[in-house]
Amino acid sequence: MAKWDWDKLVWGKVRRLVFNLQKRIYKATKSGRYSKARNLMYLLQNSYYATLLAVRTVTTENKGKRTAGVDRVKVNTPKRKMALVKDMLDTIHTGWDKYRPMPAKRIYIPKANGKLRPLGIPTIKDRAMQAVTKTALEPYYEAKFESCSYGFRPAMGCHDAIDKIAGALLKKQKWILDADIKGCFDNIDHKFLASQIDAEAKVFARENFCLCNIGDQ
Repeated sequence: MAKWDWDKLVWGKVRRLVFNLQKRIYKATKSGRYSKARNLMYLLQNSYYATLLAVRTVTTENKGKRTAGVDRVKVNTPKRKMALVKDMLDTIHTGWDKYRPMPAKRIYIPKANGKLRPLGIPTIKDRAMQAVTKTALEPYYEAKFESCSYGFRPAMGCHDAIDKIAGALLKKQKWILDADIKGCFDNIDHKFLASQIDAEAKVFARENFCLCNIGDQ
Protein backbone atom coordinates (compact mmCIF):
# COMPACT_ATOMS: atom_id res chain seq x y z
CA MET A 1 0.00 0.00 0.00
CA ALA A 2 3.06 2.28 -0.17
CA LYS A 3 1.79 3.82 -3.37
CA TRP A 4 -1.22 5.12 -1.45
CA ASP A 5 0.97 7.09 1.01
CA TRP A 6 0.10 10.64 -0.03
CA ASP A 7 3.00 12.21 1.85
CA LYS A 8 5.57 10.00 0.09
CA LEU A 9 4.45 10.68 -3.46
CA VAL A 10 7.13 12.23 -5.69
CA TRP A 11 5.11 14.98 -7.37
CA GLY A 12 7.90 15.94 -9.73
CA LYS A 13 7.74 12.45 -11.23
CA VAL A 14 3.92 12.53 -11.37
CA ARG A 15 3.89 15.87 -13.23
CA ARG A 16 6.65 14.73 -15.60
CA LEU A 17 4.84 11.53 -16.59
CA VAL A 18 1.57 13.40 -17.19
CA PHE A 19 3.30 16.18 -19.14
CA ASN A 20 5.20 13.70 -21.33
CA LEU A 21 1.92 12.09 -22.36
CA GLN A 22 0.38 15.51 -22.98
CA LYS A 23 3.29 16.37 -25.29
CA ARG A 24 2.66 13.19 -27.27
CA ILE A 25 -1.02 14.16 -27.66
CA TYR A 26 0.00 17.64 -28.80
CA LYS A 27 2.49 16.34 -31.37
CA ALA A 28 0.08 13.71 -32.72
CA THR A 29 -2.64 16.36 -33.14
CA LYS A 30 -0.27 18.83 -34.80
CA SER A 31 0.77 16.19 -37.33
CA GLY A 32 -2.84 15.21 -38.10
CA ARG A 33 -2.62 11.75 -36.51
CA TYR A 34 -5.97 12.12 -34.79
CA SER A 35 -6.55 8.42 -34.14
CA LYS A 36 -3.24 8.22 -32.28
CA ALA A 37 -4.06 11.43 -30.38
CA ARG A 38 -7.44 10.02 -29.37
CA ASN A 39 -5.85 6.81 -28.09
CA LEU A 40 -3.32 8.80 -26.07
CA MET A 41 -6.09 10.99 -24.66
CA TYR A 42 -7.95 7.89 -23.56
CA LEU A 43 -4.77 6.56 -21.94
CA LEU A 44 -4.18 9.81 -20.06
CA GLN A 45 -7.79 10.25 -18.95
CA ASN A 46 -7.71 6.77 -17.40
CA SER A 47 -4.21 6.91 -15.93
CA TYR A 48 -3.23 6.60 -12.28
CA TYR A 49 -0.86 9.57 -12.45
CA ALA A 50 -3.40 11.92 -14.05
CA THR A 51 -5.86 10.98 -11.29
CA LEU A 52 -3.27 11.73 -8.61
CA LEU A 53 -2.51 15.10 -10.16
CA ALA A 54 -6.20 15.95 -10.50
CA VAL A 55 -6.83 15.26 -6.82
CA ARG A 56 -3.82 17.36 -5.83
CA THR A 57 -5.05 20.21 -8.04
CA VAL A 58 -8.56 20.42 -6.58
CA THR A 59 -7.70 19.60 -2.95
CA THR A 60 -4.38 21.38 -2.49
CA GLU A 61 -3.73 23.99 -5.18
CA ASN A 62 -7.07 25.51 -6.22
CA LYS A 63 -8.54 28.48 -4.32
CA GLY A 64 -11.82 26.65 -3.75
CA LYS A 65 -10.17 23.58 -2.21
CA ARG A 66 -12.01 24.09 1.10
CA THR A 67 -15.43 24.61 -0.50
CA ALA A 68 -17.77 21.61 -0.45
CA GLY A 69 -20.51 20.84 -2.96
CA VAL A 70 -24.05 19.61 -2.33
CA ASP A 71 -22.70 16.49 -0.60
CA ARG A 72 -20.87 18.68 1.97
CA VAL A 73 -17.76 16.54 1.58
CA LYS A 74 -14.36 18.17 2.11
CA VAL A 75 -11.07 16.48 1.28
CA ASN A 76 -8.52 18.15 3.51
CA THR A 77 -6.30 15.40 4.91
CA PRO A 78 -3.83 12.97 3.29
CA LYS A 79 -6.08 10.05 4.24
CA ARG A 80 -9.12 11.63 2.58
CA LYS A 81 -7.08 12.52 -0.50
CA MET A 82 -5.94 8.92 -0.84
CA ALA A 83 -9.54 7.76 -0.43
CA LEU A 84 -10.66 10.15 -3.19
CA VAL A 85 -7.98 8.83 -5.55
CA LYS A 86 -9.13 5.26 -4.95
CA ASP A 87 -12.80 6.24 -5.36
CA MET A 88 -12.03 7.97 -8.66
CA LEU A 89 -10.02 5.04 -10.00
CA ASP A 90 -12.84 2.65 -9.11
CA THR A 91 -15.31 4.95 -10.92
CA ILE A 92 -13.06 5.29 -13.98
CA HIS A 93 -12.47 1.56 -14.22
CA THR A 94 -16.22 0.98 -14.05
CA GLY A 95 -16.55 3.16 -17.14
CA TRP A 96 -16.88 6.87 -17.87
CA ASP A 97 -20.21 6.23 -19.59
CA LYS A 98 -21.63 5.00 -16.27
CA TYR A 99 -20.39 7.96 -14.24
CA ARG A 100 -23.03 10.51 -13.27
CA PRO A 101 -21.99 13.76 -11.56
CA MET A 102 -24.05 15.24 -8.75
CA PRO A 103 -25.92 18.55 -9.20
CA ALA A 104 -23.83 21.68 -8.70
CA LYS A 105 -24.35 23.79 -5.59
CA ARG A 106 -25.72 27.22 -6.56
CA ILE A 107 -24.42 30.31 -4.80
CA TYR A 108 -24.40 33.99 -5.74
CA ILE A 109 -21.38 36.28 -5.51
CA PRO A 110 -21.54 40.10 -5.71
CA LYS A 111 -20.35 41.87 -8.88
CA ALA A 112 -18.72 45.30 -9.08
CA ASN A 113 -21.97 46.83 -10.37
CA GLY A 114 -23.92 45.64 -7.33
CA LYS A 115 -25.61 42.73 -9.09
CA LEU A 116 -25.11 39.07 -8.24
CA ARG A 117 -23.29 36.51 -10.36
CA PRO A 118 -24.58 32.91 -10.13
CA LEU A 119 -21.87 30.34 -9.47
CA GLY A 120 -22.19 26.55 -9.62
CA ILE A 121 -19.94 24.53 -7.30
CA PRO A 122 -19.59 20.83 -8.16
CA THR A 123 -18.66 18.31 -5.49
CA ILE A 124 -14.96 17.81 -4.87
CA LYS A 125 -15.05 14.44 -6.67
CA ASP A 126 -16.77 15.94 -9.70
CA ARG A 127 -14.16 18.72 -9.77
CA ALA A 128 -11.39 16.12 -9.73
CA MET A 129 -13.07 14.12 -12.51
CA GLN A 130 -13.33 17.32 -14.54
CA ALA A 131 -9.63 17.99 -13.92
CA VAL A 132 -8.68 14.54 -15.26
CA THR A 133 -10.65 15.15 -18.45
CA LYS A 134 -9.18 18.65 -18.83
CA THR A 135 -5.71 17.12 -18.60
CA ALA A 136 -6.51 14.89 -21.58
CA LEU A 137 -8.38 17.46 -23.69
CA GLU A 138 -6.10 20.46 -23.17
CA PRO A 139 -3.09 19.37 -25.27
CA TYR A 140 -5.41 18.38 -28.13
CA TYR A 141 -6.95 21.85 -28.31
CA GLU A 142 -3.67 23.64 -27.63
CA ALA A 143 -2.46 22.14 -30.91
CA LYS A 144 -5.47 23.64 -32.71
CA PHE A 145 -5.82 27.09 -31.13
CA GLU A 146 -4.61 30.21 -32.91
CA SER A 147 -1.28 31.57 -31.65
CA CYS A 148 -2.95 34.95 -31.05
CA SER A 149 -5.54 33.49 -28.64
CA TYR A 150 -4.56 34.14 -25.01
CA GLY A 151 -7.65 33.70 -22.83
CA PHE A 152 -7.82 30.80 -20.35
CA ARG A 153 -4.82 28.97 -21.81
CA PRO A 154 -1.89 27.48 -19.88
CA ALA A 155 1.13 29.77 -19.56
CA MET A 156 -0.72 32.61 -21.36
CA GLY A 157 -2.49 35.70 -20.09
CA CYS A 158 -3.38 39.34 -20.66
CA HIS A 159 0.26 40.45 -20.54
CA ASP A 160 1.00 38.27 -23.57
CA ALA A 161 -1.87 39.94 -25.42
CA ILE A 162 -0.57 43.39 -24.44
CA ASP A 163 2.91 42.52 -25.72
CA LYS A 164 1.41 41.31 -29.01
CA ILE A 165 -0.60 44.52 -29.44
CA ALA A 166 2.38 46.71 -28.57
CA GLY A 167 4.54 44.88 -31.10
CA ALA A 168 1.91 45.31 -33.81
CA LEU A 169 1.49 49.04 -33.10
CA LEU A 170 5.23 49.65 -33.31
CA LYS A 171 5.22 48.36 -36.89
CA LYS A 172 2.17 50.19 -38.21
CA GLN A 173 -0.77 52.06 -36.73
CA LYS A 174 -3.86 49.88 -36.53
CA TRP A 175 -7.33 49.92 -35.07
CA ILE A 176 -7.90 48.13 -31.75
CA LEU A 177 -11.37 46.88 -30.84
CA ASP A 178 -12.13 46.40 -27.15
CA ALA A 179 -15.49 44.69 -26.78
CA ASP A 180 -17.45 42.77 -24.18
CA ILE A 181 -20.61 40.70 -24.60
CA LYS A 182 -23.18 41.58 -21.96
CA GLY A 183 -24.30 38.43 -20.12
CA CYS A 184 -22.23 36.34 -22.54
CA PHE A 185 -22.64 32.95 -20.92
CA ASP A 186 -26.39 33.41 -20.41
CA ASN A 187 -27.09 34.66 -23.93
CA ILE A 188 -24.64 32.88 -26.22
CA ASP A 189 -26.00 29.99 -28.29
CA HIS A 190 -24.56 26.89 -26.57
CA LYS A 191 -25.87 24.52 -29.25
CA PHE A 192 -24.04 26.49 -31.93
CA LEU A 193 -20.83 26.40 -29.90
CA ALA A 194 -21.16 22.64 -29.44
CA SER A 195 -21.65 22.24 -33.19
CA GLN A 196 -18.27 23.89 -33.77
CA ILE A 197 -16.38 21.17 -31.92
CA ASP A 198 -14.47 19.17 -34.50
CA ALA A 199 -15.30 15.58 -35.32
CA GLU A 200 -12.28 13.98 -33.61
CA ALA A 201 -13.05 15.59 -30.26
CA LYS A 202 -16.69 14.51 -30.58
CA VAL A 203 -15.58 10.92 -31.17
CA PHE A 204 -13.46 11.06 -28.01
CA ALA A 205 -16.34 12.56 -26.03
CA ARG A 206 -18.78 9.95 -27.33
CA GLU A 207 -16.43 7.04 -26.57
CA ASN A 208 -15.20 8.26 -23.19
CA PHE A 209 -18.09 10.36 -21.84
CA CYS A 210 -15.69 13.21 -20.99
CA LEU A 211 -17.98 14.65 -18.31
CA CYS A 212 -20.13 16.30 -20.97
CA ASN A 213 -23.14 15.83 -18.70
CA ILE A 214 -21.65 18.02 -15.98
CA GLY A 215 -22.44 21.10 -18.05
CA ASP A 216 -26.11 20.12 -18.07
CA GLN A 217 -26.54 20.16 -14.31
